[in-house]
Amino acid sequence: MNRITLGSLTGIYADYDQRGEPVLKALRMDGTGLGVEEMSDGTRDQLFLALRLGGIRHYLDSNPPFPFIVDDILVHFDDERSAQTLQELALLSKQTQVLFFTHHSHLLHLARQHLDQDILQIHEL
Repeated sequence: MNRITLGSLTGIYADYDQRGEPVLKALRMDGTGLGVEEMSDGTRDQLFLALRLGGIRHYLDSNPPFPFIVDDILVHFDDERSAQTLQELALLSKQTQVLFFTHHSHLLHLARQHLDQDILQIHEL
């Protein structure tokens, strides 16, 4: 979460809302919590992607690899967070195959700019 949000959120924790129901919150740099309903679309997407990536990494620690396929997961990310997320996906690709689909050409530019070319394979249709 910390890397994908460029440090604006440092972690994730479980809490309770006013009704006593369990909720998921992100931890800000200043130590305060941020509820999912308070997040922008991009931050919410970053939270759920961080959870998904954490779950996949945990699974891969003791199971065989499987393809991780995503389609336009960076739609609500700015370029800096998109570049960082592409780097996180590149790290994951060292453990399992990552297939990233997009129709946003600026993301191809970011990938070419920020990823090692030996790990990046672009196929345009």
